[in-house]
Amino acid sequence: MKRSCIFTERKEMTKIKYILLLLSILWVGYLQADITLVLTPNGTQQSLPVVKLESKDYVSLDEINTRLYSIYKVEYSEFTDFRVMFFFYGEQFIFLLNSPFYTFKQSIFNMQYPLLQVGPHYFVPTTFIMDNLPLHFPGQIQNKNGTLYLPQPKDKSVKRIVIDPGHGGKDPGAIGPNGTRESHINLNVALRLKQLLEQELGLEVLMTRTDDRFVSLGDRTKFANDNKADLFISIHTNASRTNGAQGIETYYLSTKSTTESRAVEALENSVVELYEGAGAKQKYEALDFILMDMLQTEHLEHSNNLATLVQHNLVAGTQTKNRGVKQANFYVLRGAFMPAILIEMGFISNSEEEALLANPKYQDRIAQAIFEGIKRFKYDYDRIRLTS
Repeated sequence: MKRSCIFTERKEMTKIKYILLLLSILWVGYLQADITLVLTPNGTQQSLPVVKLESKDYVSLDEINTRLYSIYKVEYSEFTDFRVMFFFYGEQFIFLLNSPFYTFKQSIFNMQYPLLQVGPHYFVPTTFIMDNLPLHFPGQIQNKNGTLYLPQPKDKSVKRIVIDPGHGGKDPGAIGPNGTRESHINLNVALRLKQLLEQELGLEVLMTRTDDRFVSLGDRTKFANDNKADLFISIHTNASRTNGAQGIETYYLSTKSTTESRAVEALENSVVELYEGAGAKQKYEALDFILMDMLQTEHLEHSNNLATLVQHNLVAGTQTKNRGVKQANFYVLRGAFMPAILIEMGFISNSEEEALLANPKYQDRIAQAIFEGIKRFKYDYDRIRLTS
């Protein structure tokens, strides 16, 4: 009993010391002279907070990330040193914890004072910011009388998403045995997803339609391209001549389709001749050259990653049948110059799934699951883009 009490007391003391240290960092930080950043060519000024650690001036890597869109990754194993990989302006710095030395372009440099860790946060000495960075980026970064001048950084993270509720207006989409319209379900889920993305991640979310109106397939993708969307999410419900078909599947673009995916592809693409008039199909077929250009880009690989994460979260969130991630030649995805996916949330032709899809609580679950998949993708995709 005594040992247990002593151990508990030690844990509490350690926790108290950690809290006091953080408070002292925050308090002393207010007393330090912060670093002034001037972003060129606009001349925008920002303040980079400085804190005192071990009697020396330090800056949090998190604060640098916030202001300059840099990013860092921590690597540790029993076989290697504790390393912090810091990506800044397209270059990589490798720090060793509690060491003043770091690696840049296969050379070793000294920033005088060590990289420190306080709780989950990492700190570099101000000497790295004010003295070392100008050496590594000559002509771009300059220290002029204690003020740091540097180029306006590019924020490559996902900021704008276009959500496309499939069908609408004169095109109701598939209709369930009990009369439920696919277009209505698609819109309801899309509106719920929009709210989550805006409130939880602070993203700008645009929709190809916000009410029950018709929008051509080409205009949906054009809308995403014209607004320079970072992601395109098309939301649908499935249908089959077999009443027992069920489950969720997520697609990304390909000209090579399996027998199974061709049936879904035909269903979604059939609205072209029905609602966009004769000759419309030829217009979309002419976009093959755009697709071939896309195949040489990064978008299909990232579309696959996005589809995989969304599908995983949808299955986990709804506990329904996993029909997997597939590729199909959907007209609505053609020419989308960003990661783009099409989600089939379930079979409206199945009376049981129709009842679920029409249930507002189930729609909330689907929207939440799609949101979780997008959130995870954004985390990974932002890292890739910010370190490239």
